[in-house]
Amino acid sequence: MIGFLYFSIFFLPAVWSFVIPVPSHVQPRSIRREFPSTPRSGRNNFIVDKQTPRTDLKSLLLALAVGSSSVSMSMNMSTNQNPSPGIDLEYTWSPQDLTKDSVGFLPIPDDDYVKKYQENPELWPVEFFLIAYRRARNKVTGKNETQILVRKSANGTSQYGVGTGVPATRWMIFSSSQEEKTIAPSGYKICKPNVTFEAQHFPEFSKSGPDSSGSHSRSWTYEKIEIREDAFNNPKFSELIDAGLENHAKKIRDELKLKLIEQMKERENLDPFAFSITSVVKSIVDSTNSVAAIQGTLRMSGLFAPRDEDKSTTTSETFACPRYVSLEESIADPSKLVQSMRIYTMFPQMPDPLPIPSTSAEELQEEIRSRESRMARSGRDPHQDKFGRKFTHKSTSNVSNTIHGVYFTLDATNLEGLDDVPALDVFGTKKIEREWVSLENLKVLDSDGQSISTEDTKPTFISGFIVRQLVKENVIDLFG
Repeated sequence: MIGFLYFSIFFLPAVWSFVIPVPSHVQPRSIRREFPSTPRSGRNNFIVDKQTPRTDLKSLLLALAVGSSSVSMSMNMSTNQNPSPGIDLEYTWSPQDLTKDSVGFLPIPDDDYVKKYQENPELWPVEFFLIAYRRARNKVTGKNETQILVRKSANGTSQYGVGTGVPATRWMIFSSSQEEKTIAPSGYKICKPNVTFEAQHFPEFSKSGPDSSGSHSRSWTYEKIEIREDAFNNPKFSELIDAGLENHAKKIRDELKLKLIEQMKERENLDPFAFSITSVVKSIVDSTNSVAAIQGTLRMSGLFAPRDEDKSTTTSETFACPRYVSLEESIADPSKLVQSMRIYTMFPQMPDPLPIPSTSAEELQEEIRSRESRMARSGRDPHQDKFGRKFTHKSTSNVSNTIHGVYFTLDATNLEGLDDVPALDVFGTKKIEREWVSLENLKVLDSDGQSISTEDTKPTFISGFIVRQLVKENVIDLFG
């Protein structure tokens, strides 16, 4: 019977090309590469001939015949199959509506955390980033390339990260115990009035079955925290005070407020999810403590640190010694930084099941190390969730990694003396090694340095899909 159904559907003239539609932004696609005999020229001249994705019909029919409820898995077989000669898998991402159902996947339930966020927008975590890039000649290969200033990933989920993310708001585990009250980390405070959220709304929360201790999982609560307005201007932490950088952050915030007001006026040109993102970020920027988040991302980049290692901070408007990048430089102009600003929602591949709060640091690290092999054994799709929403990066158990990210981009091309930029922890003085890494090595571009790569960026670069989008929109200019 199965053979007859398969033969009939595949070979009937009217339906031989029958394809279950799968949205391109959530599905790896097969592409056939064609290499031209002459060098290419011009901007964004990609050598990819994108083919329409086709479902494995036999697997689909088998699933339908046995009454399987997991039809969506048979529609994603291409991620686990060996491609034919000349065929590669294409891993793409573009901004997506995380509340919209995808054809061929399970419907998103009403109690899903993103839908809950949309019902109450103050639940959304918001984070600020600065991405610095430059066009330079590789000192080893002599090749001209575009490089991003990155740091080694601190949590083991990827090889590199931009290392400048500063949350304006985020979640932390809530404690109702009088003995162990929730204490916000340095530079942050608990939101007033209190804002809480239950872990059971995350898809990775185990609603049944034993946890690591052998008992059945019970939901726990997260509490919202926000950055303090005086996070970098507290006399108790004088080493963090930098009046010049704080004043620059205020100017950026003023420009950003104006830009968001203009974007809000374009409501008729935005889909509801995109409009809600702008609205959420505007509400954050309207709050004066957003200056601290902006100052934090400038600080973490290391670009505005003093060159004199013995002079780490000052309370004056300007450092006695010069910064790596002067605040007077054209590229640091607040209006230019705000013009480069983009907002993207990052949607992470979380641990499944979500670890309980009492899980040890060692167990959390082991979960990250073993996740790939466990997903392979279980059949979990490493690239999208069961509702068809595409992952932007691999995450720890930190649920604050589903964020609206506010990205500023800075072109540091032709600036001297930036090979050894020292970066700092956002609220510390510990120096972090940073390095310039090419977009090719970060899997953002192909080896030609021009074509958008179709490799999976998640193992290499946490912000890989985000930076690809910045290249596509020409915010990161490959050609000058």
